[in-house]
Amino acid sequence: MALTREQEKERNTVAYVHRQTRDALLAETDWWAVADRTMTQAEIDYRQALRDITTHELWPDLNPDSWPTKP
Repeated sequence: MALTREQEKERNTVAYVHRQTRDALLAETDWWAVADRTMTQAEIDYRQALRDITTHELWPDLNPDSWPTKP
């Protein structure tokens, strides 16, 4: 079933907000990747999961459990 124009606008807004959240979560962990520090595998996996959130099967209709857990 095709989305109405209003539904499409709402989905785009939700996706935008989720991308902003993802970007903020990545920014919080940028210090993990400084040159004089080695990230743990859990930290690498978390940051990759954040980058991949737009490919989540529920995107953009995520729920709190859809987000990766910070190590």
